Amino acid sequence: MKKKPILIFCIVFNLLFINNLFSNATIFLQTDEVIFEEGSYNEVLKKAKDENKIVMIDFFTDWCKWCVELDKKVYTNPEVAEFANKNQINWKIDAEKGEGTELAKKYDISGYPTILFVNPDGAEIDRIIGYLPADEFLKEMKIINAGTFSFISIKKGLEVYPDNVELNYKMAEKLINRGNLEGVQVYLEKVLQLDPENNKGYTDDAALQIAYIDGSPDKIILFLQQYSQTDRLKEAYIILADSYVKKNNDIDKALEQYDILFQKFGKSNESINSSYVSLILSYAYGETKKKNITDNERKKAIKLCTDAQELSKGSVNEASIFYYISELYYQMKDYNNAKNNIEKALELRDTKAYKEQQEKIDKALR
Repeated sequence: MKKKPILIFCIVFNLLFINNLFSNATIFLQTDEVIFEEGSYNEVLKKAKDENKIVMIDFFTDWCKWCVELDKKVYTNPEVAEFANKNQINWKIDAEKGEGTELAKKYDISGYPTILFVNPDGAEIDRIIGYLPADEFLKEMKIINAGTFSFISIKKGLEVYPDNVELNYKMAEKLINRGNLEGVQVYLEKVLQLDPENNKGYTDDAALQIAYIDGSPDKIILFLQQYSQTDRLKEAYIILADSYVKKNNDIDKALEQYDILFQKFGKSNESINSSYVSLILSYAYGETKKKNITDNERKKAIKLCTDAQELSKGSVNEASIFYYISELYYQMKDYNNAKNNIEKALELRDTKAYKEQQEKIDKALR
């Protein structure tokens, strides 16, 4: 599975070449931001055809908070910018406005952000769904540009080599990332069948994906017992923590898994910190919707949100924490604290939901 992203436009200057020194050279000033083209879909495809490059299309919406995070933390990364600007044409489109609505239907875009990669003729090569940190985003972008493990290349590869362990796992991974779980089990089971000794290094990955799809804590615990030496421990504990909340609403058990994670990996790992804050927000949301909730349960949720604030600073979830604290205080009829927290949320992100929360609180204070 969000304020309108700040669109980042940079100017690239072509320096005039000096005839007697650089007869065929074109020199570009470096920029630390991804350059997004202006113009229509067809104009962008024409430019891609003229330059023999693929196109990266960023489908966003004005409510997509993770789209904002991409703008702030990924598209401003120097390595991401250098690769994207050199190797592809980059373009942004609001999926709910103008030609974006038809393009979203054409490419079956259902979640945001979705980063689509297409050929100059508009045929899809692959896609990145959701937010990835800059290093992971760059890795995926390079893979897609190289064409080695893009969705299309994997599909074609399996037609020729149906028993290739790596291709079976990569196809399963692509389907899971797209949220398409139908048929994914056959690829994962095939990996286990073809390589039970994990000689290719994908068997533990496949087993974890199977446990993830099942979603029960017991399945993930069994995975941890069977693959205690796996290099996917971080992901396994994150999935286990999430399953305790989703399946059992057991936040205490979930927090125990993060205690293990923080002991093993510290508190400077972006993916762990982001997952932890998302878990707390998911729990807080559930508490705000719970029937017959007590004030003590609300206070517990407020404390967890407050404790998570340090890890959320500067992230897209920072404002969300203030919002849920505000709502929990509101339900306790502590309108002053509710007001203070929604004002902090609004300072960070000016959204319709936050404004409505503020209006609701102001009405209660009259």
